[in-house]
Amino acid sequence: MKHVLITVLLLHMVLATAFSQDLSRKYGKITKYELEMKSYEQDTSAVAVVLYETGYTGFDLINGQFQLYSDIKQKIKILKQDGVDMATYNLDYYDKGYGNRESISEIEAIAYNLENDKIVKSKIERKYIFEEALGKDYKRIKFSVPNVKVGSVVEIKYRKKSDLVYSIDRWMFQTHIPVVHSSYQVRIPEYFLFNVGMTGYETIDLKETVENQTFTLSVSGTTSSITCNARDLRFTAENLPAMKDESYVWCADDYLSSATFELKATNFPYEFYKPYSQTWEDLEKTLHTETDFGENLKMSNPFKAEIKQLVAGAKDNKEKVEKIYEFVKSKIRWDEKYSFWGNNARDAVKSGIGNNGQINMVLLSALKDADIPAYPVLLSRRSLGRLPYTFPSLEKLNTFVVAASIGNGKVCYLDGSTEYGGLNVLPSDFLVDRARVMCDTVSEKWVDLTGIAKNQEIMVVSATLDNNAKITSKLNRVFTGQCALDYYTDFKDAKDSATYVENFATENKLDVNAFKVGLNESLSGMVKEELEFTKQYDMAGDMIYLNPMIFTHLETNYFTQSERKLPVEFKYPYTFLLISNITIPENFEVAELPQSMKFSLNDKCRVTYIAQRSENKITLNYRFDFNQIIFANTDYQKIREYFAAIVNKNQEMLVLKVKK
Repeated sequence: MKHVLITVLLLHMVLATAFSQDLSRKYGKITKYELEMKSYEQDTSAVAVVLYETGYTGFDLINGQFQLYSDIKQKIKILKQDGVDMATYNLDYYDKGYGNRESISEIEAIAYNLENDKIVKSKIERKYIFEEALGKDYKRIKFSVPNVKVGSVVEIKYRKKSDLVYSIDRWMFQTHIPVVHSSYQVRIPEYFLFNVGMTGYETIDLKETVENQTFTLSVSGTTSSITCNARDLRFTAENLPAMKDESYVWCADDYLSSATFELKATNFPYEFYKPYSQTWEDLEKTLHTETDFGENLKMSNPFKAEIKQLVAGAKDNKEKVEKIYEFVKSKIRWDEKYSFWGNNARDAVKSGIGNNGQINMVLLSALKDADIPAYPVLLSRRSLGRLPYTFPSLEKLNTFVVAASIGNGKVCYLDGSTEYGGLNVLPSDFLVDRARVMCDTVSEKWVDLTGIAKNQEIMVVSATLDNNAKITSKLNRVFTGQCALDYYTDFKDAKDSATYVENFATENKLDVNAFKVGLNESLSGMVKEELEFTKQYDMAGDMIYLNPMIFTHLETNYFTQSERKLPVEFKYPYTFLLISNITIPENFEVAELPQSMKFSLNDKCRVTYIAQRSENKITLNYRFDFNQIIFANTDYQKIREYFAAIVNKNQEMLVLKVKK
C-alpha cells in the first residue's frame, strides 16, 4: 500500500510538471497546448481557468511627489460556454481630482483562437473600451475581448496609476475559477511602512528581501538622485482551486486567498515619524465632518407635528419607537434598493418612496425629535462580505440600521426595508456578526446582530386517525421574529392565500379544509396560523405506518461532503417546537413507538424527542434549539453527524396494527 501511494504521488507530480511546462507565462506567447486544451484536469467542471496572473506594484517620484503604479497581466483559457463571460472586464478606480486620483491606461486585450491549425489573434480596438461613472468619485472601465468562444485563450494587460500612495490594492490569488499560477511583487521604499497580511486557506509562498532603489528628483530644473532601501515582497501561489459557492456560507469572498496591505506610517528624511494607520474612530470622525453622511444625520424631522401628536399618549420609549417606526414606514415605501449615505431623504418624503438609507435617515430624525436616544449602526450586508476589525474603509460600508433606546438599558434595531415585523426584525442579509456603532456615548462599539430577535416556530397538531388510515387534524402554528418574517415573505411570494394553501397542501401531500392566518399586526413580529386538513396514509395488510411528527422538521442533511474548507454559517438562531397529539382507533394497538432521545451538538444546540403513549393517544414532543450559527470548518464532521442524526430521527415511524 505504501509503495502504491508513493507511485501515485510521483505520477501526480510528473503530470503536474508536464502540464506546467506546456503553459507559457510570457505575455504574448501562446502555446498550441493551451489552445487545444479541452478541460482542466484538476477540476473538470471548470468553465474557465486562469493560466497565469502576475502583478507588479512599485513607487515612482513624479514632480517631487510619490505615486503608485501597478502592472497587471492575465491569461485565461475558456473551456465551456458559461466561461465566455470571463472575457468581460470591469476595472474600477477612484477619481476625486488632481492629486487624489487613480487612472487605468495601456490596456491591451487579445483573444487567441486555433483556426485551420493556425493561431489567429483578435485584438480589442480602443473604441470598444468604455468608461462610466459610479457615483461621485468612482469610475469604471468596461470592455469585452472580441471573438471569444469556447477554446479561446484570452490575454490582457493594463497599468494602474494612483496618487493614493497609502493604499496598495488587495491582491487576489484565488477566484471563482481555478488558477494555475498567480504571482505578485511589491517594492516599497523605506519611507513607507506597511503592515502586510494574508487571508484564505490556500498556501501562499512569500519571499522578502531588502533591495537598493534609486529615484530621480527634479527641482527648479536641477536633477538629482535619491537612493534608499526598498522592501521587496514576492508572493507566489500555484494550482489554486476555484472558490465555489458552498451552502451555508454568507459570502465566499471573505475566504478567498489574498494579500493585504495597510500603511502603518511614513518616515521621510528630516521629517517626524508620522503614523497613518486609520482606526474606526478616525473613519467615524471623517463620516461626521467630511461626508454627506454626517450632514444627513443633522436633518430636522420632516414630520414634526405628526410625531409630536403620535407619541403624546405613549406610556414608554418602546411604545414611542414602535409608533414612530410604523408611521415612517407608512409614509415612505421602500423601493427595494439599499444605500449607505441616505442622500436626498427629503425627496423620499415628498415622493413617498425611497431606499432604506433615506428611510433610516428620516427615522433617525423623528426618533431624536421625540427625545429617543438613537444612532446609526454601520454594516456591510452578509452577501457583500464582513466588515474588517482592522483596515477600516468607507468602501466596505454599504448600508446602516437604526439603533434606538427603549429603556432599562435595552436597545432595539430597525431598518426601513423591513416591510413586515417589528423591533429587532431585520432582513436576514443584515444579520451580521459584526456591525459598527456610531455613537460617542456607547462604549461597546461592535455589535452582533445575528441573535437580536427571539426566533421561534411552534406547531401544535391535534389529529384523529380512522380505521382506513386517514387522519383528520387541526394545525396551529405561531411564528415569531425572523421566522415570522420568513413566513410573511413566503406568503407574499404566493399570488394569493389560495395559492399559498395550494402550495402547502401539495408539499405536504394533504387536503386543506379550512385556513386562517393573522398578518395584520405588523409590529408584533408574530404570525398565527390555523389550518384544518385531512391526510391519507397507506395500509399494509393490517398495519399502518405513519410519522408521528406529521410535519417533519428536517428531511434532508445538506452536509454530505466528506470534508469542508470553509466555515459553516447558518441563517439565524431559532427554536422549533412541535407538539403532536394523535388519537388512534380503538381496534388498533401500537406495534412500534419511536424511542425517546436527547442529543446535542454543544451546550447551545440541542434536540429533544419524546414519544409517549397513553391508552389510545400518542403524544410527541419535539424541540430543536439552535443558538449558535457560526462554526469553524474544524467543527464540520460534528455538524455533519449531528444533522444526520436529526434527519434520521425525523423519519422514524409509528407502527400500528389491528388488535387480535
